[in-house]
Amino acid sequence: MNKNIDDAVERLASGTGPIAVDTERAMGLRYSNRAYLIQVRRKGTGTLLIDPVGIEDRLGGLREVMKDEWILHAADQDLPCLHELGLYPTKVFDTELAALILGYERVSLQAITQQVTGWTLAKEHSNSDWSQRPLSPPLLAYAALDVELLHELAHEMTIELNEAGRFEWFEQECEEVRLRKPPAPLKQPWRRTSRQAGIRDRRALAMLRELWTVRDDLARKRDLAPGKVLPNKVLAELASRKPRSRADVLNSSLFRSRSRRADVDTWWEAIDIAWRLDERALPERRFNEAQDPYPPINRWDRHDTDAVARWEVLRPTVLKTADEIGIRQDILIKPAIQRTAAWKGWTSETELATIFTNEGARPWQIEQITPRVHDAAVEAGVV
Repeated sequence: MNKNIDDAVERLASGTGPIAVDTERAMGLRYSNRAYLIQVRRKGTGTLLIDPVGIEDRLGGLREVMKDEWILHAADQDLPCLHELGLYPTKVFDTELAALILGYERVSLQAITQQVTGWTLAKEHSNSDWSQRPLSPPLLAYAALDVELLHELAHEMTIELNEAGRFEWFEQECEEVRLRKPPAPLKQPWRRTSRQAGIRDRRALAMLRELWTVRDDLARKRDLAPGKVLPNKVLAELASRKPRSRADVLNSSLFRSRSRRADVDTWWEAIDIAWRLDERALPERRFNEAQDPYPPINRWDRHDTDAVARWEVLRPTVLKTADEIGIRQDILIKPAIQRTAAWKGWTSETELATIFTNEGARPWQIEQITPRVHDAAVEAGVV
């Protein structure tokens, strides 16, 4: 593993062509989604394992030399943590996207490597703690293998994409991933847990909100995944019980372990805050995080029967087209875009294409789906 970043940069600069890139994180173990290891491979360079921890202020040379095309698998997973380090590609070749565009049934790196090259990648260390130091030789060997065959995969899958006439589709998808902005943080992230637990009592919702907030603070300070501090199910169950005192929390069956009991004061203080809230300050039972401009589809018939008619034509047409092309319907066009088009409605093929464009569909998707959906809508008399 290379801590001599200057040597790594020099070796990487001596190579040519695209750079195969992967990262190892500690998701589910640590609070952040940072990269604890960066694996790179390039023709003329070989494979380098770079430990970025503690040298973040010395990565200027690496940032410059890596301004090139990258080959990754599931780029949307690795790019955010690489961006945190100031590392940006000029072009992306995503082998997962290639597999999706080609209609592979299984698109994990292990699956497509087996299908395309015949090699089998071991995945026994995928859930290891990559934040530990030092990393053992077996972990380092495992990490290196993740970039070992990416160049070969890219070469073979480029041939497949060209033979299928889908390389342009693939390029558009890769560029979208490369330029994708990070999603806005959820306004009320605790709501998902409340829905999963079926919590509807407003006082209990307030308790869950306060518990969630203090847990997040603890997790950040300790650099632990929030679930390692207290699992979501426990958080929800505690809020549902609405304890009346610190003793109720301490004596709860949820806090039998010593590690959980150590933070009892923190949990009770959060619950007590929720108890002291005025009724008017309690959270509403329902909150639409996404702020969709339309109601759920199962309630459209109460609002707009024309939208229902358009949906009943649009949706089957998308599914049929995806089946004919041999790809998943969500790759052909995202379900959210489908719903928006059906809700808004259109009067011409051009107008439908504009809706798709404004909602983020790529040109290849618009070309494949727009005429089919519009023709089906006209035939059904819903446009």
